[in-house]
Amino acid sequence: MRIVQFLHGNELGGMEKFCLDLSNALAKENDLCLIADPVFRKYVDEKIVFVPLDVEKSRNNVWFLWKLYREIKRFSPDIIHAHKQNSIQILKRLHPFLRIPFIATKHDTQKKKAFMNLMYAVAISDETMQTVKAKKLYKIYNGIPYTKPKRIQMPSAFNIVAVGGLRRVKGYDDLLIAVSQLSFPYHLTILGEGAERKHLEDQIDALGIAKHVTLAGFSDRIHDYLYSADLQVISSHSEGFSLAMVEGLFYAPMLLSTKVGVSLEILPENILMDRKAITECIEDVYYNYNQYKEIFLKIKQTHKKHFTIEHCVENYHEVFKEVLWDYSQVRG
Repeated sequence: MRIVQFLHGNELGGMEKFCLDLSNALAKENDLCLIADPVFRKYVDEKIVFVPLDVEKSRNNVWFLWKLYREIKRFSPDIIHAHKQNSIQILKRLHPFLRIPFIATKHDTQKKKAFMNLMYAVAISDETMQTVKAKKLYKIYNGIPYTKPKRIQMPSAFNIVAVGGLRRVKGYDDLLIAVSQLSFPYHLTILGEGAERKHLEDQIDALGIAKHVTLAGFSDRIHDYLYSADLQVISSHSEGFSLAMVEGLFYAPMLLSTKVGVSLEILPENILMDRKAITECIEDVYYNYNQYKEIFLKIKQTHKKHFTIEHCVENYHEVFKEVLWDYSQVRG
């Protein structure tokens, strides 16, 4: 199968990371072209035909649209797979001329016009399915490639790790208040970078917890941190999926999450948190740690297999084949 992956954006967040992982995995058995910002070239396999285009700055430019059309026709794909609304809006404009089926994946829970009245779409959780309208709509969980973790040196305390960009939606302000009220020795490491860094630094100073918290920035060793920690905490207000939860299933010994994204479909009530009760939940885990680890181990054994990149690729292959068959019937 010949597949075009069309990725909008130029920052490496969870959605972009998934698209790159999916592209690399699909390229093992398919001819694949990735159209994306030049910044992503270093992350893709050499088998992939990489077409560098600055989608964000040029998407309304006629010359850009012509160049994109020409590159897609040159590769001659069977199907185009798009991520995020700007890519979809562009493909809607080009579709009458391309006459190639395209399918869009919805990665968040915000209602967006681009995801209305599609022919084919994929949602990554039950919650995101409610924000898409398509002739044929499928649910496929995002998957991640497994990397063997290594133990790293952590502070001498109960180590808590949180993963994700420094954005308000991640709820790190709630998490900082929560840990400041813990009754035992702890250290919180937050892995991620973003616009909220200064605000969080000021909050850490105001709470007087600077020696207990590390804003570690972006890291390509998330698996090592989770593997070496005692607890992973997801404090988000909202998530379309929560790649951090999947990473926790693979690497963390124990996980607590707010009721967001796919965690609602996978995690039992006793390891889901209300945003106003984060302190109490962490305290309960600390004082009943072995019991919680056994609970989480059973969850891992049951669900981890559903979130491998290999399982994800199998599901996308089946959907792509169904879309190609359906599109051939529509065209007659």
